[in-house]
Amino acid sequence: MPGFGVLKIRSSVLEHGQSRYEIRGPHVRGTVVVVPSTPNGGPVIPAAVRVRFGDAQGSTSWSAPRSDEPIVHGVRVHGYTDVINPRTVSRRDHFLTSDAVARSDSGCTRRIPDGARALTEAVVVAVVKHWRRRHDRGLLVQAAARSRAADQVRHEERQIARLQAELRTVRHDRAAARRCVRQVVGLVRRRQPAVRPPVTDAVRVPFFGPDGVQMGILTVHEKEVSVLPGRVVYAVEGGRVRGTFTVGPDLYDYSQAIPRGIYISYGRPVNGSSPRACADEPSVNGVQLSGGWAHGRRSDDITLTSPDHLPAQIRLGPTTAGSAPTATSQRASAVLRALALHYLSRPDGSALRIAAGKQCAEATAAAARQRLSRLRKRESLLTARLRRHQARQQEFLGLILCTRPALAAGPARLRLPLMAA
Repeated sequence: MPGFGVLKIRSSVLEHGQSRYEIRGPHVRGTVVVVPSTPNGGPVIPAAVRVRFGDAQGSTSWSAPRSDEPIVHGVRVHGYTDVINPRTVSRRDHFLTSDAVARSDSGCTRRIPDGARALTEAVVVAVVKHWRRRHDRGLLVQAAARSRAADQVRHEERQIARLQAELRTVRHDRAAARRCVRQVVGLVRRRQPAVRPPVTDAVRVPFFGPDGVQMGILTVHEKEVSVLPGRVVYAVEGGRVRGTFTVGPDLYDYSQAIPRGIYISYGRPVNGSSPRACADEPSVNGVQLSGGWAHGRRSDDITLTSPDHLPAQIRLGPTTAGSAPTATSQRASAVLRALALHYLSRPDGSALRIAAGKQCAEATAAAARQRLSRLRKRESLLTARLRRHQARQQEFLGLILCTRPALAAGPARLRLPLMAA
């Protein structure tokens, strides 16, 4: 005979749609079991199979030895194949992965030697091709699907719950984005409330470390108001701090019509469009600092002691910067917190934020419309997925409730040719 010869098989049906094949052939003997593959999320009716080496009905542990594991060229083959498509199976498929090994009587495992591997592959291909031609294959896969239907229903329930929760979040965010667009339209039409001019008198402002220990007192003068809409420039001196800071709403928060966060610049903005490019940068502990601190979305969580570590950088070049020394960074953080709270205590705080919101209105509306577009697409995708999982859940419930047809369990003897690669 060409190839490997003829494989004699004796087939029978096990529970859950599994098929036992007792095999005998040149240099091979033992039992393999064809198991329809029913992973969570897979097809409702299995389309693929795995081949298990050895009998051992009911065993779930890969490491446990199974009765009558195939002996191929004197090598005991243990484990199981990867998932196999019965319609296209051939020895060119890589279905003998690390789950299929050679096992010694002592329990040690190793790679299947090449000769035994080639014959094992031929056996698997012959058995799976025979399984695909079985007259009862439809009943086998139905039985396999039914045996896993209760687990699959629970899996689908978890997926449905997850998708429903995500949909609620997406719909909440869509409502917030639509509300933001409406608020921006109203904000643009709204008259700007009066903003208080700079206060001439100096104010003494204590600042504290994250441990609550006072680090010094700042003497703070208001130099300018609305150098950029909503922003106040402060001249600061005391506690080893000297220079200018500019405090105002976060101009980079486009998630809400009226910004609620804080942005503090080290220095005074040099143009009317950005708080980042600044002159008159302050020094802390004798170290000149640059950049700023953005605390977006909200400002009601700022206290004298938190956040505990805030940005403090030293300008190294026109576009480069490095971190300030630790002691300088700690003192600068305390100063930023104190100035943020001093700004937030202004009686015209609402008017300042409205001014900042008006400046950013166009960008905020554009960002909200982009969010709406993304959220609509996301909602459509999630809705389709939810319907698919709900339909799958009903199909699995139908398998549980349907009548179970009988499977012939009697053995059948066949002879199959074993083909070389």
